[in-house]
Amino acid sequence: MTKESKWFAGTLGASVCVLLLVVAYIATTDPFFHYHKPLAGLSYTLYYERYQNDGIVKHFDYDTIITGTSMTANFKTTDCDRIFGVKSVKVPFHGASFKEINDNLAQALMANPNVKTVIRCLDTNNFTQDKDHMDYEGIPYYLYDDNLLNDTEYVLNKNVLIRSNEMIQNTVNGKPSDTFDDYGNWQDEYAFGKEAVLATYDRPPATDNYQTSLTEDEKTRIVDNIKQNITDLADQYPDVTFYYYLSPYSIAFWDSEVNRLGKRKWQVKLQDKIIREILPHKNIRLYSFDDQFDLITNLDNYKDRIHYSADVNTQILLWMHAGTGLLTEENYEDYIERINEFYKHYDYDSLYE
Repeated sequence: MTKESKWFAGTLGASVCVLLLVVAYIATTDPFFHYHKPLAGLSYTLYYERYQNDGIVKHFDYDTIITGTSMTANFKTTDCDRIFGVKSVKVPFHGASFKEINDNLAQALMANPNVKTVIRCLDTNNFTQDKDHMDYEGIPYYLYDDNLLNDTEYVLNKNVLIRSNEMIQNTVNGKPSDTFDDYGNWQDEYAFGKEAVLATYDRPPATDNYQTSLTEDEKTRIVDNIKQNITDLADQYPDVTFYYYLSPYSIAFWDSEVNRLGKRKWQVKLQDKIIREILPHKNIRLYSFDDQFDLITNLDNYKDRIHYSADVNTQILLWMHAGTGLLTEENYEDYIERINEFYKHYDYDSLYE
């Protein structure tokens, strides 16, 4: 073997050894929980939702899962565990569609036979989307499957190596792992109250073009979305209780995106259609808090038209555990009538005085 050949072989061998060490290092520290649950003694950062949520639901120890969009990010698992007497994890997906959230839930229920309870927010604005709609591109599907070949995108990824190094540094510095109470939580990043909410939008002019009913296309999309992304999974796991609630948007939403756009009757019929489709599935406990008018009309509870504070998240857990807001075959028509009358007669102009 020539000198050049020996040098090449030595360099290649050294490079392979370095790569194998990197692979072993990342697979062991595993900052996105792709291979295993957190190792005792390491300090983990919970921040990268679409990179970590799949690993969380597959490898953590829990019997209850909290999930949804940013509406669920301020939930505290310590509250959930205390109120419901469970062991919970939280996997929020900011800006997600129903399909993305449901796909993760399906993974959770397949991977963890101990799951007994699911708590999920159903964003009312999402029901008329296509059932396969996805809001994000670039989702790291190589972390979601069981294909070892594409794991090179994880174990030979410079950014993942940086995350592993940060974990080690945090561990050495004595920094504790992040908690699910803080995971995705945006409470401290925003101001709340009337001034903050009204500053996030311009009030649209009132319209004379009223939408009083759902179109046939909208009805089809609602039914398909609910079936694929909400009720089919519940039917597949009849021993799991699904606590689902319709997102309680503020009175500013009801003005700017409903009242001013001539969509009050449409919005109420949307809820009526949603409720009728979900109620027959007996292991789904469906809640709505749009008739908790003190909540909806108090803008101190909101940072914008739709996002509520962490105190509201805690209150929602208390309400659900107590059965407040639970919709049934016997009471949902009264609920529909209550919200129709309230939002029909509310003095929306008073918001801007």
